[in-house]
Amino acid sequence: MGAVRGWAALAAVVVLAGCGSARGPEDWRSNHVDAQVGQVRLVHVHVVAPPMNEQKVGQSLPLYLTLFNDSDKEQVLDQVSTEAASAVVYVDASGARTRGIRVVVPPKGQVSLQEGSDRPHLELAGTTRQLGATPFPVTFRFPTAGSVTVRVAVKSTK
Repeated sequence: MGAVRGWAALAAVVVLAGCGSARGPEDWRSNHVDAQVGQVRLVHVHVVAPPMNEQKVGQSLPLYLTLFNDSDKEQVLDQVSTEAASAVVYVDASGARTRGIRVVVPPKGQVSLQEGSDRPHLELAGTTRQLGATPFPVTFRFPTAGSVTVRVAVKSTK
């Protein structure tokens, strides 16, 4: 009887292992959608900031997200705005900042603007207030898909 239970447990493990995604451990990001506008999904949208007592009004803070385009046409993120900053700028892989945002998401593709050295991302330039633990609104505009406002989480650096 013990051998039967052992085989049953092994079979359950094999069946459960087969239920995972073929896309691997990063797949949760494509399934955890913070917002969607048309066929564009905004995933894992967040700002990284020091604790409130270390923040200064006017500083710049990184804004990270991944964009997924489920349509057959390219989508372009061309504007990002929030009352929490004077502007939202694009930071390229070299660290150069530009006020004009133009992030092209290919058909059926994705663009990562997530954390990492030498990776492009967005940045809140000239914060207008300290950002606490309460999510704050940020609006993302795609000319063909539309606009969507996301309540963005703030993750502490400590």
